[in-house]
Amino acid sequence: MVHPRAFLQNIVRRPPRRHSNGVRTVMTTGMGCSSSVVLEESVPHPTTPVVDTDGEARLPSSLVPNHPEPLVDAYRRLDEEICVLESTTPGPRLMTAEAWLELLKSAKRSGSVQSDVPIPPSPPPPPPLPNEVLPNGSIPSGVPGGALKPPLSPDSASENAHKEMVKVREIILKLDIVTNQYKAAQQEEFIARLSRTAMEQEADHFREEMIVHSRKRALTLRTAFERLKRLYLEQDRLLASVYNGAYGTVHEQKLDAELDAARDVRDRLGGAVEQWRIAGGLLRAAAKGLHQVVDYWELIRPSKSAEETITLALDARSTCHGALMALEAAQAALPAVEIPYITIRQQSAVRHALIYLLTDMVNPARYQHTRDVFGVFNANVTKAVHWLHECYNETLRQDFDGADQAATLLAKHLREERLRYIVAKVPPSRSYIRPAIG
Repeated sequence: MVHPRAFLQNIVRRPPRRHSNGVRTVMTTGMGCSSSVVLEESVPHPTTPVVDTDGEARLPSSLVPNHPEPLVDAYRRLDEEICVLESTTPGPRLMTAEAWLELLKSAKRSGSVQSDVPIPPSPPPPPPLPNEVLPNGSIPSGVPGGALKPPLSPDSASENAHKEMVKVREIILKLDIVTNQYKAAQQEEFIARLSRTAMEQEADHFREEMIVHSRKRALTLRTAFERLKRLYLEQDRLLASVYNGAYGTVHEQKLDAELDAARDVRDRLGGAVEQWRIAGGLLRAAAKGLHQVVDYWELIRPSKSAEETITLALDARSTCHGALMALEAAQAALPAVEIPYITIRQQSAVRHALIYLLTDMVNPARYQHTRDVFGVFNANVTKAVHWLHECYNETLRQDFDGADQAATLLAKHLREERLRYIVAKVPPSRSYIRPAIG
């Protein structure tokens, strides 16, 4: 079993990237400064400032021209804003999120991605980022023997899945197998073929849903990263008006070099944290879906009509299929980590149960067997969710928090050193007007 710290062994160490602007050394990426990461969060990091992306072309208030203020106060405020945004490590997270998005797109095109095939690199943000893109695993097609299909738009994938569901419902009602075990046994393989076809359509729909969700996450991170770049540019311009192309003191130069190294460590961990965030969210979604599956299946027996029974069965199958695909994607997001409690054999058994679910529900013995399969699988996935969180909290989170605290402390010392230099060199009457940086 590979723990989160093992990710650092998969990242090639290299010197921090620095770009001299004649004033100071600047790292042109997203860094980090104190954060609490929740693996299952489905929204942006709580401390990440986000620009409104609803079509209104406006910048955050901190990036538009402002009233004059003392230059010392302006530097302090600007550096603190950068530190807060750095703490979310938007640059490394963005590279991980975009690499994950490319993997999902590749899986949707081909139906599967082998774990030993590297992720095709996505276009990086304009400045180079210090962390390497970690390889991801495979996303199975979800249905054995599924035919490869051309890419579908989100609407067409959902529409095809819905049409197939309606078709299956109508056929089952016409065959009258819901209450007749003999007819159900006769039509078992025919219904199984219909189920396979319907699940193939569903698989396209679920893949597209994951792509849409991942694209939104990447957009949020890119927005934060672009804002951080603007803040860096503004800070460079402010310092250029004070410094004469060199460090003010030797101590400042030393602190800047130490901060670069600390940021580099934090950034590498931030990229790995994003992978665990992706996997944690998918695994939690799978567990939530399986809870619903168990509830749907329990309601089948007391159902009053054939239509109600078919509706519950199809809902159970669709929800469980979505949970299976989320689970497979979670495993692909952490290819170097062996998630316990869940085996390939068990996943295959669940998928087999889904294919024959519509005829098995008529036979009391098979109904009970399917009930047991769902119950055990639900319990095991729930255990896996708890394990993932415990493993993360005991390893990677501690490493990230430690690196974050080290970088935060160094950033504070460098800020204080520069403030002392600015106060000594700049007249108190000198003011600063924040420019609008597009």
